[in-house]
Amino acid sequence: MKFRLNSLKLSLKREDVLIGFSDLSYFWGQMGAGKTSIARLIDYCLGGSIQLTPALQSEFVAATLSITLLKGILEIERSRDADTVIARWGTGDDAFQVAIPAREAKGEVIPQTGVEVLSDLIFWLSAQVPPRVRKSKVKKDSGVQRLSMRNLLWYCYLDQDEIDSSFFHLEENANPYQRYASLDVIRYVIGYHDEQVAEIEAQLEELRGERMATSGSIDSLRRVLREVGVETELQIQARVSELRERAAALGREIDTSRAAAVADRTTTHALDQLRLHATALAGRIATNQDAIRELHYAKDRDERHLNEIETLSLKFRRSQSARAVLSGVAFHSCPKCTQVLPDRASECCDVCGQVDTQDVASSDDEALIRRDIKSRADELREILKRHDASITRLQRETENLEAEKRRIERERNEASERFDTAYLSSMLVKERERSALLQDAENLASMSRFPQMLEALREKLAVIAGNETKLRSSLKEAREAAEKDTTNLDLLKDLFLDCLLRASVPGISRKDQVVISPQTFLPEIVSPGIADSTVASFATLSSGGKKTLFKCCFAIAIHRLAVQVGAPLPRLLIIDSPMKNISERENREQFKGFYNLVYELKAGEFK
Repeated sequence: MKFRLNSLKLSLKREDVLIGFSDLSYFWGQMGAGKTSIARLIDYCLGGSIQLTPALQSEFVAATLSITLLKGILEIERSRDADTVIARWGTGDDAFQVAIPAREAKGEVIPQTGVEVLSDLIFWLSAQVPPRVRKSKVKKDSGVQRLSMRNLLWYCYLDQDEIDSSFFHLEENANPYQRYASLDVIRYVIGYHDEQVAEIEAQLEELRGERMATSGSIDSLRRVLREVGVETELQIQARVSELRERAAALGREIDTSRAAAVADRTTTHALDQLRLHATALAGRIATNQDAIRELHYAKDRDERHLNEIETLSLKFRRSQSARAVLSGVAFHSCPKCTQVLPDRASECCDVCGQVDTQDVASSDDEALIRRDIKSRADELREILKRHDASITRLQRETENLEAEKRRIERERNEASERFDTAYLSSMLVKERERSALLQDAENLASMSRFPQMLEALREKLAVIAGNETKLRSSLKEAREAAEKDTTNLDLLKDLFLDCLLRASVPGISRKDQVVISPQTFLPEIVSPGIADSTVASFATLSSGGKKTLFKCCFAIAIHRLAVQVGAPLPRLLIIDSPMKNISERENREQFKGFYNLVYELKAGEFK
């Protein structure tokens, strides 16, 4: 990836300072002259964080970095303590300027480009697609994310603070996120993230998004059906039939009442019917509310019981662990006052003198107890689910009853205002109730397609899950096929050994062999001995100077590999070596060897 530093402009309170760069720049000077600050300000413009020196704390305002990428020159201006940068590129009518987040994405900045942060912009101006890697290396269902330019820069900027203490975050005790990201970078450079793997990962991400959207639709439909009290098409048909049957029964009552009215003019007034109906509804509402209170009480009781079981389970495990540890301890003095304990009978506790009647539970007994605890806890959780379902059902039923009661009360008020004849008021009430039932039946019937849609979505979800399984299998095979090709890994070993030899690293000879595990990518130097071979690694090197050379040579080897295989690694290497590690006086051979290596590569492979 073309990536050439042109200049770094520092905007200070008193003046502006312009630092120019050549193809290979070397800065030296007295302690505190600002050599490290140059490297850190470059990294700051590229999205890194920075701790300002006392001098910069009083003077620094902003920094502007000019770099040449494939599509032209990009200027990145970042003010002090700013989370965004000002990016400028292009000339004339094609000149652009945008404010873009340095690290945290907040949405697309340049429409239809996918550019959200500075890292994306650099990839875009380099005509490169940001590599995608899985967010989680453990969960199979994990989505993918872009490998950030910040991760690639770990192999392009060797910081003074970590140059002899951390080997590119690859150690076992490193931050897991940084370790996995560093492994992804090396796999990316070596070629383990080939086009086929990237294509399958993109397809998996698309399927994952489709699956999540389908699952969301299923949950929404199920929630709607649950709120109306039905979940299947048969239940809807049964409810519709029930409502229509009730409406037909009311129709028959109306006809019967009409016929009876002709023979007998005495009819119960609607106000009396509505009052009785409202009273019955109030009674059912009160009954439901009492049941809901009882269920809440039972739920609280079962939740307390579940919490007690889980607490006792934890105490039991701690107690068993403590007894298992302390049962083999022979106490000669009191653990509180440190005085020598008197002799005790064999069956008594050495500390308190009481008869020890409890034994440490065997592993079988402990497993049985844990199974019983888990079984009881699962049983209580299932009971709590049933409580929640019953409460939801009763609350929904109560809401419907309250709505019905409000309708009855409204009709009572209207009937009271009109005070029609008994027959007319009675017929009006029944006609309204019949119309309401028929309307409910029609509304419910219109939902009959929802269960069909739900079933179709479930079938679609099953197909998506099957396709995901097949793609994961294909991805695994593609990754294994990519990782079986050790050509580039073997080339990295040869290049690393060549760098170590040309840099005159002490203790390294041409007879040595470099071993790099495909799982950790931590290089080891195996030296043949008279009896047994010896193994040296970054962790076992005792000298800070040797660690610095070891790490720098590996970084150069990574860049040599990237050049030879065409890997999109930024063609940039900043080495901020502390003065204490390598001196041109005490370590003249290594000093000359390393810089000869750098200049020879600059004239050849890195031309």
